[in-house]
Amino acid sequence: MDTTRLATVLCAAGLALLAMTGCRATAVAKAANNSPDQRLTVAVATAEMRPMERTAQVQGALYPRERTTLAANVDGAVVQVAADFGDRAKEGQVLMRIDPREYQLRLDSAGAAVDQARARLENSRARFDRAQELRKQELISQQEFDQSAATLRVDEADADSAVKAAGLAHKKLDDTIIRAPFSGSVQKRMASLGQYVTVGTQLYELIATDPIKLRCPMPERFVPLAHPGMPVRLTIDAQPDLSYTGTITRIAPALDDQSRTLLVEAEVPNPQGTLKPGYFAHVAMDLGRDQAVFVPETAVLRYAGVARVFVVVNGIAHSREVKTGTLMGNQIEITEGLSSGERIIVSEVDRLADGTRVVAREAS
Repeated sequence: MDTTRLATVLCAAGLALLAMTGCRATAVAKAANNSPDQRLTVAVATAEMRPMERTAQVQGALYPRERTTLAANVDGAVVQVAADFGDRAKEGQVLMRIDPREYQLRLDSAGAAVDQARARLENSRARFDRAQELRKQELISQQEFDQSAATLRVDEADADSAVKAAGLAHKKLDDTIIRAPFSGSVQKRMASLGQYVTVGTQLYELIATDPIKLRCPMPERFVPLAHPGMPVRLTIDAQPDLSYTGTITRIAPALDDQSRTLLVEAEVPNPQGTLKPGYFAHVAMDLGRDQAVFVPETAVLRYAGVARVFVVVNGIAHSREVKTGTLMGNQIEITEGLSSGERIIVSEVDRLADGTRVVAREAS
């Protein structure tokens, strides 16, 4: 055998030996990974049902208790402006006057028409009474009696119409005085002194803010706990050191299709007017005492917006998607996906995958 052939044979034998050694090393490594000695040691704890004071933290906004636009009910020139924007007004307070002279003349004329109609009615009643007596004595015909009765009915109708016309004239005169329909504040004035206004011309925007209304969306999971009379606490960015308290007065009958929240409305006392419509509010709703499942916060693994825990069953870690709620100290509420009594891993969770074999040690 020449030197070249001998070198080739020895090289082939060496490669075969290396291949056999590599395969054996791979098999040994695989066996080692599957051996009990390679299981990950983790700390475990039990998911527990605990009592908690349920509080919903939401954002809301403030609205006036009442808001109205006052408009002219008669035509005429504005002769007095008694209130401007920002002014406080009591219910019934005069805000503006429209020239009343034409309407006073109409009322005087209507009053005179009432007097005339009543005088005619008195005469008709007297004639009818005489006609009744004469008819009983058969001194007048039935036709003459019927004529007297018809005249009485016409005069009664005329008197009634005159009284109603006088009432309408009186109302028109009253309408020249613009009064506040409720106690509140002038948000806007839209007419000026001397301006000629017609029926429907907007004059004022008036709002009432004591109490002020708070409206905020309640998360779906808290809806069963909400009820009228429930207290709420709120703060506003303009006064972060002050806290206000109100009471829920109304609850919407259905959830919003898009946000899956329920609109609630509360009234908040506001005697000094420090809370303004349009403010955003940070709201805390005390929903009462409740029972909930809690686990150590270290048990929760979050990735891409999804929260997971690992439940241990027979030495195997099983990944479980959950939803979390309130954080209390180092314990976090699990609202969905886990039951009280289940054993969960509280350490090394970032090294786990579904199906990882583990050695469980009780968490200290």
